[in-house]
Amino acid sequence: MPWRSLSSARVRHGRAGVSDAPDYGVPWPVLVGLTHNLRTGEPKNICDFTAAIVRRMPSAPRVEGIENLPADPRFILAANHYQRKGLWILHTAAALTQALAARYKLPDPPMRWLVTANWPRWRFLGSSVASPGDLVLPRVAKVLQCYPVPFAGTDPGATARSYLRLRRDLPSVPCPVGIFPEGAAGTAESIGEPLPGVTRLMQHLGRPVVPVRVAETAGKLILRFGRETSPELIMASIRAL
Repeated sequence: MPWRSLSSARVRHGRAGVSDAPDYGVPWPVLVGLTHNLRTGEPKNICDFTAAIVRRMPSAPRVEGIENLPADPRFILAANHYQRKGLWILHTAAALTQALAARYKLPDPPMRWLVTANWPRWRFLGSSVASPGDLVLPRVAKVLQCYPVPFAGTDPGATARSYLRLRRDLPSVPCPVGIFPEGAAGTAESIGEPLPGVTRLMQHLGRPVVPVRVAETAGKLILRFGRETSPELIMASIRAL
């Protein structure tokens, strides 16, 4: 789940289901509300944070297949990385978090996400430098009670620490763990393949894996949950929804 900002320009073009889709805008007031938490390290209330993002959406997301979710919320929720110009992946993650918060009525946080810990490098006149986001995003992930994972190969030590912390926490985490298997490469245009190692990670975590397909119809965000599947079939299961 990357945290890259998006253009606020109105979306006019794209493939079926994305053309003429509404601009969700960056929820700046909600993000500014993280300032105190970033300064103090105090965890943010995830229910409140994601509810504030969903309230700012042009229309409420439509939830389908909620009856397919298992009775026990201790599962891995795997979603396609639905992001396009005018709709940030944070909107998608917030909508999914709110749907599961409503379904299970768990104490905060209702979801724990694996998130991207980098922004792409900044390029100037043929050279590049690390993005300031590489420093900020792990702190944002911490206050949002997420597990930050750097881009493949950029910081193996940090990746290992996040995975180890997740494995250590998992027995005491009563809520779903969310993941976008495609990583930052995924878009609203198509559903790709999981990043290297993601299938193995889901296998090692030992929790049931539940697919959810995110899409848009008539300008409305659709969250379509499926039945439990195997880690090896997760992307095929998402495409089939």
